[in-house]
Amino acid sequence: MAIVTSDTSAAALLGRFRGQVTKARLTYPERAAFNVTDAKGGNWYLATWDADYLPADPEILLGKTVVGANLDEESEVLTVDFSDETVFTATPVVHEDEDVENWGLFTPEGLVLI
Repeated sequence: MAIVTSDTSAAALLGRFRGQVTKARLTYPERAAFNVTDAKGGNWYLATWDADYLPADPEILLGKTVVGANLDEESEVLTVDFSDETVFTATPVVHEDEDVENWGLFTPEGLVLI
């Protein structure tokens, strides 16, 4: 996991990840992405690359409100909680011979958590 600035922790960044899902879709086969608009009108973007994710169809997240997010530091599983108790999880797929990013969270300020 890497953060583009050393003075921002993953927990602090995820603590600000709140708002309504304004776009949700499947991207390249077996990948998911969704946009969240926060209370200030900022656009957050979450994308999976080499990760298993649930729910399998991200379009069911459209219109839901993100109320929390957590990263398990050991497993690097990302969990996003919604106001209706729906949960989105992104679980990294581990490849011993590859260094591939599993998922990424892009903030309105241009920070990236991967």
